[in-house]
Amino acid sequence: MTAPPIKRRVSVTIDADLMDAIDRLSDNRSAVIEEALRLWRVHKVNEQLRQFYQSRSQTDIEFEETWADLGQQQLAETSDVERP
Repeated sequence: MTAPPIKRRVSVTIDADLMDAIDRLSDNRSAVIEEALRLWRVHKVNEQLRQFYQSRSQTDIEFEETWADLGQQQLAETSDVERP
């Protein structure tokens, strides 16, 4: 069994209309804001990954394709050897 995550109390300033919408939809502001921050973090990581892959050079792409092909070939050879 894992320990519950450590939480920190923070103070933030949020648009009043947005806070009213949160209050109408939930009775737990902290949970809503925590979930929003988790989604924001996932979005940022995905954005960084997209930028990384879009900025690769053609040489890098070809190198990765070569290694992927080699891995596939080795997997196929291993699968053939292990079959009874």
